[in-house]
Amino acid sequence: MTRPVLELVDVVREYPGATPVPALDGVNLTVTSGEWVAIVGPSGSGKSTLLNLMGALDEPTAGTVRIDGRDVRGLSDRELSALRGRSLGFVFQSFHLLAHLTAVDNVATALVYRGVPARRRRAAAEDALDRVGLGHRLGHRPAQLSGGECQRVAIARALVAEPALVLADEPTGNLDSRTGTEIMRLFGALHDDGVTLVLITHDEAVAGAVPRRVHLRDGRVVADR
Repeated sequence: MTRPVLELVDVVREYPGATPVPALDGVNLTVTSGEWVAIVGPSGSGKSTLLNLMGALDEPTAGTVRIDGRDVRGLSDRELSALRGRSLGFVFQSFHLLAHLTAVDNVATALVYRGVPARRRRAAAEDALDRVGLGHRLGHRPAQLSGGECQRVAIARALVAEPALVLADEPTGNLDSRTGTEIMRLFGALHDDGVTLVLITHDEAVAGAVPRRVHLRDGRVVADR
């Protein structure tokens, strides 16, 4: 049975100044478990601000953001960190892997703050890397991996804790077109396997592979199809 894992209700985000600068203006969005959604828009449309709200990295000026059923408003930094660690996985354009760690250790770091014992962390990391097709590269460091392989490690790190929602910010932005297509195929396979995904992109061609596309312009949702 599907359930909402992300809910934004009449969300407004303004940045302070002599004249407040609106970044999001009355955004409504619900993502249910098992969905794959692309947030699409040009630079300045509000995608990054929306990502920060969806990722519990910022709070709205007005409106409601619920992540995995939890309203973020009023939560302490510790509670927000716990919510992110429990309910969210992140994939970034620049991978954000630790250069001195192997692939398996990079993935296992996602479980450190959840109190998972070291042996179980490694076993879970190995399973996650196998899931993204890198079971044969466990001991390789980022400098020994291709860009596409580094992104697969980052995706495994996002998946290892089995979060309610994976947020992917321009995940093909640093990849050539062929490798980017392979990464999108991987996301498609994960979606087929039940992973809930929200992908942020400015690239209409990338968004075209995603079943549901939400278009932002000037901080407003202008299409959801």
